[in-house]
Amino acid sequence: MKNILITAFALISILTAGPAAAITIRNTCAFPVAGSLRYKDTKVLFAQFRLISGQKVHLGKGISDTKLILRTIADNGLDTTSKITTTTLDSPNCYIELKHSKEGLEVSVD
Repeated sequence: MKNILITAFALISILTAGPAAAITIRNTCAFPVAGSLRYKDTKVLFAQFRLISGQKVHLGKGISDTKLILRTIADNGLDTTSKITTTTLDSPNCYIELKHSKEGLEVSVD
């Protein structure tokens, strides 16, 4: 009887679960980019990353609908100063592409 209840609970959980939200970040710059994701309300750090050129990472799979802050900086080394880019994400289910422009690092959110 106990096994039947556990199996029924597991099946109901799987069938009622919606698609998990995830953030995909891709670096299309010719240089590495470092960054972090923070919860907007509490400013608590959620994840840190460093992506080389062409690398892609999936973060935040299964987190609830909450607003996040993405902060990125070009990782060119210590001999040049780079501007920190801050972007607010309204949904944790998005695709982010990091691009290089004349003004510096550009963040494109879909």
